[in-house]
Amino acid sequence: RGSIQSIVPARQVPPNSAAEQALPVVAPGFVDLQINGYAGREFNDPQLTAEKIREVALAMDACGCTSFLATCTTDSFEVLANSFAVMSRAIDEVPEIAARIPGFHCEGPWISPLDGPRGAHPKQHVRVPSLDEWNRLQDAARGKIKLLTISPEYDEAIPLISAAAQAGVLIAIGHTNATSDQIAAAVDAGARMSTHLGNGAHPQIKRHPNYIWDQLANDQLVASLIVDGHHLPPAVVKSMIRAKG
Repeated sequence: RGSIQSIVPARQVPPNSAAEQALPVVAPGFVDLQINGYAGREFNDPQLTAEKIREVALAMDACGCTSFLATCTTDSFEVLANSFAVMSRAIDEVPEIAARIPGFHCEGPWISPLDGPRGAHPKQHVRVPSLDEWNRLQDAARGKIKLLTISPEYDEAIPLISAAAQAGVLIAIGHTNATSDQIAAAVDAGARMSTHLGNGAHPQIKRHPNYIWDQLANDQLVASLIVDGHHLPPAVVKSMIRAKG
């Protein structure tokens, strides 16, 4: 029950026919590293409840997304701590949520304050990285923050990156205006990913060097891309995939 018992070849179904197109597809589910919410629900919610989280988690099934990191973005400490605490309790108490949400993505609040790199994150809540605040957020999440997106353009970012990476958290560079040296320092401290590379950036940047080339060329950084046909043009996606493999 609840698993595939056997697989039988579909016989006498013409290739590329309507009958073939009507056959169901059995494939591994999608794993999404960033789900901020869905259908009017978001995780940055002072009134977040387990039922709201459950609604989002179950709605992902219809999209073929079988697991995801519930993501909170730049906000006040109070909102972030509350959301992470509520989500952590929900995982512990609701099996349907636990089966779909293995942990959390904290995107911000330690990102660039500049228009462009900041993206849609509210400027009033962007702040300088604080190791103490990170520890308090992770405590509120009961250790379930698995991915942290941060900009290394602050001196204070490096000790935070180092401490979180040593604790097993995947560190991603994102929403950044960092220099080449700052990106290199972040990688040396343990950063291993770029969050939605090519987005959260200035409309126009210096030809070279710049924070996109530096991340694209760094072999220790994997890249997440938003390939919805809107955030990145096809040629950019093709070039980035060729560069990253």
